Amino acid sequence: MTDERARANDEARPVKPVTNWQNKAANGYALCGESIFRKHIEGTQALRDRQAAYLDSLPSDPPEVIRAALKLMHPNGDNYPEGIEEALHLSYALEALVKDGELDEEGRPRDAALYLADRVAYAMHRATRQLDRIADILRNPSRVERDNGRQTTSAR
Repeated sequence: MTDERARANDEARPVKPVTNWQNKAANGYALCGESIFRKHIEGTQALRDRQAAYLDSLPSDPPEVIRAALKLMHPNGDNYPEGIEEALHLSYALEALVKDGELDEEGRPRDAALYLADRVAYAMHRATRQLDRIADILRNPSRVERDNGRQTTSAR
């Protein structure tokens, strides 16, 4: 192809600006200032580093994985992960209060129901954090194996 022909094709396809929807798909970083973009990249890298450190801290040896998961599932010899038993008891109290209470009007029964609902949500939040960590621990050996397989393949 001649230089003239290449230039003719470039002129036929003018460079187009980034559209608003494309910028929105990039969370606004396509059209933001350079300093904002760099700050985003640095913040994202810090989060990626933190996640890598977290994954590296998880056990990968099968007996250690089992031990760590069981420790979280049954802390201090309890039957359930932290928050489950508390949420269960609070939910019984909340159920009784909702069935028997007049919660349409402001007052102590309504305040008590709101307090119990808040405590149940908090206890379940703690429990789901523990369950998420257990899942991470149990998945870690396969992640390490997969990552080692990628390193072996990329070294070739």
